[in-house]
Amino acid sequence: MLLPRETPYLDGLNSYYLHLERFIEHMQGEIGSGGIYCLSPALEMMIYFNEHEIISNLIQEKGQPASFIVAHDFHNAFYSSMYSVKVFQLDAHAIFFWAQMPSFQRAKAALKSTEIPLPDLIFRLRQRQFSGFIDVQLMKKIDGGTLFFNDGDRVGGSYSWGKGGMSTSDEDYHSLLNRIQLNEGVFTFGSFLKE
Repeated sequence: MLLPRETPYLDGLNSYYLHLERFIEHMQGEIGSGGIYCLSPALEMMIYFNEHEIISNLIQEKGQPASFIVAHDFHNAFYSSMYSVKVFQLDAHAIFFWAQMPSFQRAKAALKSTEIPLPDLIFRLRQRQFSGFIDVQLMKKIDGGTLFFNDGDRVGGSYSWGKGGMSTSDEDYHSLLNRIQLNEGVFTFGSFLKE
């Protein structure tokens, strides 16, 4: 499952203490739109919501691809186990991107910034009309970002220093490039699957 790279709005919660429906309503009133991420040893779940409704529910069993499920199945899964819970605040323009992200296939190989600079990698992906994401992790820091592409064009990114879940700012992109120059980075990929 792919998560926003921004610092969670809330972290360190335990599902044992949460009444899911009331918690979602509270978060809708407090932050408007976002994602509630639940993690147990066997299962990951994400509930995407805006101020009016639950937009989608995503569930992933260990070793399986993530899939969208109906609310009833999600409630059963939530109350059947214990989860650590995080909440991500997502801007109104970002929530539907995250909530309706296509399925993706992760590449097994990773590249290092010492092997290929990020701008060169993006140039090659643009030529191939790549749709998917590059996940950038800095080696010596917990900083990083996830860059999203549609038919070779960079459409935005989620950054560990950012807010809102989807920045289209060139400033954030250039900040990522500067951080890669100071600290070696590792690039992993995910290609969106055509339905």
